[in-house]
Amino acid sequence: IVEWCCNKSGRWREIKMTASDNHQKKRTLLTSTLLLLLLFSWCFVSPLSTSSSFLFATAIAIDTSSSSSSSATRSTTTTTTKPSPIIYKSRDYHLLEIVPHSSTSFTQGLTLSTSTTSKILYEGTGLNYQSQILQHDPNQHMKTLESRNVEPGHLFGEGITCYYVDRLITNGGGEEVVVREHRLIQLTWKDGVGMIYRINDDSSDDITDSIEEEEGNNNEQQESLELIDTFTFNTHTGEGWGITFVPQTKEFYVSDGSEYIFVWDVETLVEKRRMAVTLERGGDDSASSSSVRLKYVNELEFVDFNTKNKCGGDVKDWEIHDVYLEQCQEGDDHQSRYYFSSFNSESSAKSGTEECNDSDDNNTGRFTSTMSILANVWYQDVLIRIDPVTAKVTRVYDLSDIYPYDQRKKDGADCLNGISVTGKESSGEEEEGLELWVTGKLWPKMYRIRLID
Repeated sequence: IVEWCCNKSGRWREIKMTASDNHQKKRTLLTSTLLLLLLFSWCFVSPLSTSSSFLFATAIAIDTSSSSSSSATRSTTTTTTKPSPIIYKSRDYHLLEIVPHSSTSFTQGLTLSTSTTSKILYEGTGLNYQSQILQHDPNQHMKTLESRNVEPGHLFGEGITCYYVDRLITNGGGEEVVVREHRLIQLTWKDGVGMIYRINDDSSDDITDSIEEEEGNNNEQQESLELIDTFTFNTHTGEGWGITFVPQTKEFYVSDGSEYIFVWDVETLVEKRRMAVTLERGGDDSASSSSVRLKYVNELEFVDFNTKNKCGGDVKDWEIHDVYLEQCQEGDDHQSRYYFSSFNSESSAKSGTEECNDSDDNNTGRFTSTMSILANVWYQDVLIRIDPVTAKVTRVYDLSDIYPYDQRKKDGADCLNGISVTGKESSGEEEEGLELWVTGKLWPKMYRIRLID
């Protein structure tokens, strides 16, 4: 009888949805009892008509209260994807999140893993006998999951980047198959030595097992990062600073503190070409403007401001690495800052095509106009956006107010250094813009920001 009555009033579904709540069960039981008494009084006890009216009103009131409570309960437990709240708005970026960062980490580079679904963020740190590679989980407030010392200990760690190589191996059935092996590469400062690590996780277990069978290596204990090779390199200054992987061309872009960015082949690590980073400054017309070469480009990161580019690469899986800039005079920070403050981004033409093809020897056709190299500049509170084909600076982002210099000086923190894409996807309600993690040497915080064009 109660079910039939409730169906008629459209309430039975709500009663069933909230029946798991003990408090709600009591309300439902009381409502049912009152309804039964009401029906009994109507059918058999006519003198109780006045009382039945009271009971009916009470039952409806309690039922309405129950449904309101149930609606409130459901509204508090339902989760919806909301845009990231903006903590602070600056001219060139929006601050979205602040997480802890070790104030003892001399940060040299950040890179987002290309192989894990959890999007592990790797951090490379420097200093002799203190250099490490750290694994952080952005989903756990940047909790450090693992740390690995750079060996031998005297090496001064520099830029890092995650990348992958495709290998042809023979499986157990005698068939040749292509497997993707995820790796991390690290440079050192003045030793001319680099290290290559294999990233071992759930998504690469089958690959690792196949490779170990092929190589006769049956180690049962697997590390998250397994050192598989070392190499030597040479640059214009003889130093290693920043490095980033460009998946479109299967190349590394490398910086060394000079005005050059070096392009290495991923497989052979042989230099294919080098480009001088240049910045236009001065007037709006070509007659009054001039071009300067920028040194001290440090951390580098390849990015695509269009997260679903036409070449099929998803830029959110790729990152930014070390970069530094040239000063007008030795040690003259104010003059070097003038370079940036006088930069006119609109006067700098963007290069690159919207179509993807492999016809150009310099890989010009493989880049779209939204693809860029982002870079830190040594002892400057800016990010610069570099054209990957011409090495011209097309945009400068001012980050001087994210952790002001005066406050850093009091805290004993050093310069801005460390950039990585976040791997976060927009909810569709958020503003357009590329999201990044940024931090610095000995900084106590790491910041998630969205660049504003």
